[in-house]
Amino acid sequence: MPIFKTGNMWTTYENAGLFLITTNSTLKKGTHALVMGRGIARQARDRFPGLDAALGKQILSVCGNQGQYGLLVSPRWPEARLGAFQVKQHYSHVASLELIQRSTTALCAWCAEHPAVMVAVNFPGIGNGRLRREDVLPIVAQLPDQVTIWEYPPLGKENAR
Repeated sequence: MPIFKTGNMWTTYENAGLFLITTNSTLKKGTHALVMGRGIARQARDRFPGLDAALGKQILSVCGNQGQYGLLVSPRWPEARLGAFQVKQHYSHVASLELIQRSTTALCAWCAEHPAVMVAVNFPGIGNGRLRREDVLPIVAQLPDQVTIWEYPPLGKENAR
């Protein structure tokens, strides 16, 4: 069972062995950069210039525009600790429980191969994915205890502990 935490996931970036952000697989026409316009994906894009292009290139080679990749770990891992956990294909769609299951299965397999690596991921599908936490919880509960699932506190409770 994973660990659940409330707060700013970025506070754990330096200590995480793998830092996953939830994403889609929509590539921009012409540049093939990944659309990363909201939520944790946008935060990562803004923190790491060129990330959208790098992920877009990886998605293009794995599954193509709006395909299904499930889990992407940087080819430069462990030096580059950032990865992508797919929750939807088109950025404007509601997140897919089936895709979250696929990504969860892939992450379980990755964790089995890397049991000493601590993984951080934002709670899949409940923000801009517009799913209910209780619908996603049974899926992500399959993850091992080396995974910490982060979610932001409810609005107005940001400073509560």
